[in-house]
Amino acid sequence: MRIKKFLHSCLLLEKDGKRLLIDPGAFSFIEGKLKPEDIGPVDAIFITHKHLDHFDPSVLKKFVSFGSAKIYTIEEIGQLLKAAGLSYERIQPRDEFLLNGFRVKVYSAPHGRLPIPVPDNIAIKIDNLLHPGDSFAADVFEHCDLLALPIAGPWATLNDGMAMTARLKPKIVIPIHDAIIKDFMLSRMYDVMLKPALAEANIDFRVLALNEEIQLE
Repeated sequence: MRIKKFLHSCLLLEKDGKRLLIDPGAFSFIEGKLKPEDIGPVDAIFITHKHLDHFDPSVLKKFVSFGSAKIYTIEEIGQLLKAAGLSYERIQPRDEFLLNGFRVKVYSAPHGRLPIPVPDNIAIKIDNLLHPGDSFAADVFEHCDLLALPIAGPWATLNDGMAMTARLKPKIVIPIHDAIIKDFMLSRMYDVMLKPALAEANIDFRVLALNEEIQLE
């Protein structure tokens, strides 16, 4: 399986000619560095929760217009999709299924705390990659080979992220949810803090540039 990161929390997974996309929210496209056309047609799209940086109906309409993309998400988001004229396949926590050759497992993963009400949030495990949405609820997750680790946000701290990583013991960590941090600060967070700390735990920390890919067996 090949994995590419397309800014913030948007990941593309490719295997045997099939393409799955996770959380193509507004933050991936808002600065004009990336357009949906740069990603192109996909077979399925998973949405973890309804915040704009993960869920943008206008972006989803673009992907649907490219071909046969189906949207997989929870009912809370499904109602918003219907209002926008988009159809969806309902998924819910504890679902496990095969989709286009990928093994998919859905977890209930409470959104990190905010000073406002938080939405429902799910985590998605696809083969051995875990995308937690906006959650550090490590107690509900199982081991994964590759963890997409949220780095920053009004609900997130590096210490909480490291605690989740220590419990899950992945082989590889890639940072996500990092669009709100300036590049000079990201370099310090990644090179000075995360990379050496994870190396001590024998975890490979990979920062993926736009359109850069890694492979996961």
